[in-house]
Amino acid sequence: MLSRRTFLEIDLTAYINNLMFFSRKLSPTKVMAVVKSNAYGHGAIELSRVAIENGINKLAVAFVEEALELREAGVKIPIIVFNYFDPEYSKEVLANDLTITIYSEQQFKRIKERVPEGLKVHLNVDTGMRRLGPDVESALKLAKDIVDSGYFLEGVYTHFAVADERDESFSLRQLRDFRRFLESIRKIGITIPIIHVANSAGALRFNCSEFDYARIGIASYGLQPSEAFQINELEPVLSWKSVVSYVKKLKKGDSISYGRTFIARKEMTVATVPVGYGDGYNRKLSNRGEVLIGGKRCKILGRVCMDQFVVDVSHLSKKPKIGDEVVLIGKQGEERITVEEIAKLIDTINYEVTCTITSRVPRIYRRRENSR
Repeated sequence: MLSRRTFLEIDLTAYINNLMFFSRKLSPTKVMAVVKSNAYGHGAIELSRVAIENGINKLAVAFVEEALELREAGVKIPIIVFNYFDPEYSKEVLANDLTITIYSEQQFKRIKERVPEGLKVHLNVDTGMRRLGPDVESALKLAKDIVDSGYFLEGVYTHFAVADERDESFSLRQLRDFRRFLESIRKIGITIPIIHVANSAGALRFNCSEFDYARIGIASYGLQPSEAFQINELEPVLSWKSVVSYVKKLKKGDSISYGRTFIARKEMTVATVPVGYGDGYNRKLSNRGEVLIGGKRCKILGRVCMDQFVVDVSHLSKKPKIGDEVVLIGKQGEERITVEEIAKLIDTINYEVTCTITSRVPRIYRRRENSR
């Protein structure tokens, strides 16, 4: 049941357009759609299906649980798992035809004890991220062990640490080190079918035709992968909407919400919006954030609560009524509130803003007829 208290509107046409933009720009490199963390809050199952309909032939997630959810939903194309999983579940990985990442000798040994052969794996080579994976020198031995074990070493990859920054020197060093690894592995006679390097931030800057795939995550959702540069062709996929639930007059001296952090200096008209941090609307937007009502920006007054917050509507020429649309993220009239704007207000990145929108906010998927 959808009460329309609040919901996310997901523009599937924009998502398709973003994927196709990268497909054109990066060709012959293919796009791997990254749908981890519920497609960055947008809905992994639905967007995976749309990606597949539009020619994407490989998906990536962080954890096995995410991959199994997609398999249960009928997604059949290859899925790469980037992160840790308990080796106890190695047989489930094999049974569901998932591709895992190997990143250490210890991890590899524990998985192999449970599944002696047959797994498809990618090797994560650490060229500077320093999270997972052996360094270039150690990766060569691990690659040889994987091949000798009877596992299929389908791919190798690395991950940029600062592809979103203007200074390219560290990223170029990572590329140089990764190419050194590739040259070494070829010298010992190991052929790697799939090589991938670029994330969203690095795709248009550092991807080369020698790489088979680019991992496109945040940018596929129309969100900018960097503050240092803009990709103007991206179309935002997500809008967050709600309604006015109450309108009232305040007298001078009245306070709003917990802690009385806002006190009216004059008579005001305010509206309540039935959304809060229980929905993933960040509490740090208290007394700072804005929403759109009647095509105008309306400032949040007082603290954001778990389930609602209050905004100033005194300046609106037409006072809102209960049930009128409120836009938290997206466009209304000539105004727009972006995810990047919200991220800047709460001192974080756009990734976190969408990823933390909770499951109690329904996702509604729509297509436009004016698809490119």
